Amino acid sequence: MARMAIMARMAIPALFLLAQLGAGCASSEKSGGHDDASEPNEDDDSQDDTQEDEGPTWYTNVKPLMESHCVACHAEGEVGTFALDTYDAVSIVSEYVADAVEDRRMPPWRAAEGCTDYRDDIQLSEDEIDTIVEWIDNGKAEGDISLAKTGQPIAVEGLERVDFSLELPVPYTPDDSESDDYRCFPVPWPVGEDVFVTGFQVNPDQAALVHHVIAYVADAGYGEALLAEEAEDGQPGYTCFGGPGVIDQSQADWLGAWAPGATQGNFPNGVGVPMDAGSWIILQVHYNNVAGANAPDQTSIDFQVELDAERIGWIQPFTDPSWLDGSSMSIPAGVEGVRHDFEFEMGMSLDIHSANLHMHRLGKAAEMTLTKAVGTEDCLIRIDDWDFNWQRSYVFDEKKTLEAGDVLRIECEWDNPTDEDVNWGDGTSDEMCLGSILMSLP
Repeated sequence: MARMAIMARMAIPALFLLAQLGAGCASSEKSGGHDDASEPNEDDDSQDDTQEDEGPTWYTNVKPLMESHCVACHAEGEVGTFALDTYDAVSIVSEYVADAVEDRRMPPWRAAEGCTDYRDDIQLSEDEIDTIVEWIDNGKAEGDISLAKTGQPIAVEGLERVDFSLELPVPYTPDDSESDDYRCFPVPWPVGEDVFVTGFQVNPDQAALVHHVIAYVADAGYGEALLAEEAEDGQPGYTCFGGPGVIDQSQADWLGAWAPGATQGNFPNGVGVPMDAGSWIILQVHYNNVAGANAPDQTSIDFQVELDAERIGWIQPFTDPSWLDGSSMSIPAGVEGVRHDFEFEMGMSLDIHSANLHMHRLGKAAEMTLTKAVGTEDCLIRIDDWDFNWQRSYVFDEKKTLEAGDVLRIECEWDNPTDEDVNWGDGTSDEMCLGSILMSLP
């Protein structure tokens, strides 16, 4: 099979995979922080006079920033718990907005400054943050509607075409007794021949509830076990948290993922991920019920497939194999700043296109780096303020190349305020230190 053949040729140990979770809200086609995040009206002199006299105003300065960076999630019917699409709505929560943007909790882009350059950077610049905070501190002037600017539309790449769609087999109503409901739904792959998936697009049915969707891949032999697990649960799908549940993560590849604001469409740089006939897709859906808008959900994913691919790719999990037995990645009770790291020397050349990090709720910081054989270091991804709720894959502006002799390294840090020692595991009270990288043959 195409996918198994590729995995057998890989130089990095095929450990196990957890997908790219959470994504940032409201990405725009231009990187966050650029001066062209909004289009001005023609009356430049009037706008300059207004800013000099009043300072920032809603219509001229703040509204376009909300539209460019916030309203894809913070609007009626979306996953954000309150709207930020009108003057009145923002005014009500203005103190929270000021605190969130100053602390860089929002927009939720966790990649640290200075690591490397990524596509679709949704961050606010320092000047933009200052504008929002100054507007709030100065009394939230509404300004002149005739001088209104409009934020750049959210970038929606989409697929070149949709070959078919997969949806949850039946609608599922999330468990509203919990704020977070993680549910896995097994779906048979419908294509009767081996193909390459070259792009996907998630269509959340209940946007106010669906926090992320991950598509895992399981070999045909797991179909019976998956259906048995669902039957035992008694509801559509089955409960899962750290991964696809029934299947050991070393046996489940990742095909695609979505979170609010994520850029969707074709894989970067012509990459195609092999998909074998007879396989199963496990759709893990994270439902967040904080907004209290519970309803039946039947989310779907559109796929584009090809018989050939420009670059044969896969999502490569990266972690220390010795951690997987649940005993050697100890995070002692009551200890802060616990660190574990792992490195691996490459034995062949590969191209890499994106990087992602994954920990659970005790995570504090993590990074993946590449030390070239010549001695230089390249940062792939660094997160200094880990937040389990906002995880995403970061696509490099330009692909990077791993060469024989290069050393790939991952390091994670945790604070454990509990009275229980913690180690590697899939559960909500366990932890992980896992990288995942979209790779391809050169």
